[in-house]
Amino acid sequence: MNFIAKFRQEHTGGPRLHQLTSIQALRALAALAVMLAHLYGVENKHSGGTPILSDAMLSGVSGVDLFFVISGFIMVWSAGDLEPGLRTSGKFMFARIMRIYPVWWLFAGAMSIYLLISYGAPWDTDALEKLNVGGWQHWANSMLLIPHEALPVLQVGWTLIHEMYFYVVFAALLLLPSAYRMPAFILWAVVILISVGFQLTGFYADSFFSLILFPMTLEFLFGAAAAWILKARNGQFRWPALILGAAWLLGAAVSVNFSVALASAPTIRTFAYGPAFALLVYAAVAFEQNGRLGEVIPQWLVRVGDWSYSLYLCHLLVISAVARLFYPRFASGGIVDNLIFLGLATGAAILVSALSFYLFERTVLLASRRARNAWFGPASPK
Repeated sequence: MNFIAKFRQEHTGGPRLHQLTSIQALRALAALAVMLAHLYGVENKHSGGTPILSDAMLSGVSGVDLFFVISGFIMVWSAGDLEPGLRTSGKFMFARIMRIYPVWWLFAGAMSIYLLISYGAPWDTDALEKLNVGGWQHWANSMLLIPHEALPVLQVGWTLIHEMYFYVVFAALLLLPSAYRMPAFILWAVVILISVGFQLTGFYADSFFSLILFPMTLEFLFGAAAAWILKARNGQFRWPALILGAAWLLGAAVSVNFSVALASAPTIRTFAYGPAFALLVYAAVAFEQNGRLGEVIPQWLVRVGDWSYSLYLCHLLVISAVARLFYPRFASGGIVDNLIFLGLATGAAILVSALSFYLFERTVLLASRRARNAWFGPASPK
């Protein structure tokens, strides 16, 4: 077994999950899609409103929705049948904390340093003044991924707030016997649907109340449902799921306009993209488990999937830095300049994510695995 395969097996719960190269490929596509959306915005800003990319690229932010669905799927696939108890729950939560926070601190810290050097404070002073939020309170909440009135220092971190909330609830559900977990998930979904019906939340989760009831939590639950159905039926619905998921995704891409900020946008994107991605994740894993899909997925895409968390966190910093260096000094205006920028920015973001993975992320994960096995011991399936 090569190192990457061994590493993936060690950090995803065992051999069953390490075989899911389709999930790694989907993670890569999700991260690349989000980067593409931000590339359009940065190119449009620095090229004087004459970008090569069109505003249709903004639909790439739906990569976040795919990430949420994948998270829900993976949690149930890898941990849904674990033996209940405090040790299982504690080990799971420790693994998730060590997966999320160190890399988040690396890039949120880099953003804080940039803001400090450029503007004299490690946060966006103008934005905080409009919201009447204290700087150090905002910075601490950002580092800890606590919801508050302002987006985190590194704005893409808003998604990690939702990830951590999902992990906390899932860790609590691991205290229950496995037979009670699916009913608990259904009850959780019903609570969110009631919240959606009464429109109890706004554009983003700016408080714990809003976070708990936020519509996009349903995307985690869609992914969890896909995993449970796949476990129960062994992928027998893979062709209908693929066809329906592709059709649903096409409809979402045509109908959802991410360039328009609406108070109902989280609900719209949840029901437009969440079911589509859940069906496609189900189909991808089902085809891999029942065929040779894993063998035909390009290895470079799997590698980018390995780097996808770092890529998601670093890409906006990197492409913005490339734009600030490239356009004022080397660009004279025109298509060629934009093509060069897009190539440089994409390559730089992927390179930084690879370096982050191999030099930092992998080291932290290997150390955390040793620590959690020493502290919690092995968690065995029921």
